[in-house]
Amino acid sequence: MNATPDAVALAAALAQPWADGVLSGATTVEQLESNLQALTLAGDFSGLAGLAESPASYWRTRAGLAWN
Repeated sequence: MNATPDAVALAAALAQPWADGVLSGATTVEQLESNLQALTLAGDFSGLAGLAESPASYWRTRAGLAWN
């Protein structure tokens, strides 16, 4: 698969049966074009499950970040 990480993430979210729509957050034409690649991706995204971080770990890490 030759796609940008944002397109893969959006495609994986769109592949979920509970997802009626997914917001991209694109703010530039370039980001939108990259995000739209998600519509051309199809497949089994179950391999991405190993990349998931537990919510507790995510929030612990995020809370430790310096926010300036």
